[in-house]
Amino acid sequence: MGLAAMMCCLGIFGILEHGELSEIFVSIYMILFSILLFCYELMWWTSIDKINRNLRMNFGFLYGVKGKAAYLIFIAFLVIGLKDDVNVKFLRYMTGGSYLGIGVILLFLHFTKPDLLATYKAPTAGFGGNSPV
Repeated sequence: MGLAAMMCCLGIFGILEHGELSEIFVSIYMILFSILLFCYELMWWTSIDKINRNLRMNFGFLYGVKGKAAYLIFIAFLVIGLKDDVNVKFLRYMTGGSYLGIGVILLFLHFTKPDLLATYKAPTAGFGGNSPV
């Protein structure tokens, strides 16, 4: 959840500091993707049936280890790909590097130690314990 907040801050800084339209669009995508990840991670702490149902139906790839790892790697490159004129470079590299590291570790564990992730169960609020995805 903290990384999602850091990514949202980077998106806001990107909008405030850039005059280029392409950088503003990348920053808006960063904010949207961080909100999506924040809502997904929130479901692990407190399940809100309607949000969990909508997330699971529209973004079901997040509810599996490979899909979540791929998503984290994708947004890591989105964060790292910001132009160098962002004044908070340490935040960019720290956030992107953390996302990339977590994504790579999840994929590594999935392919080399699948027994460690065998008990991974995604939040099922709003489905009565049944997994429609």
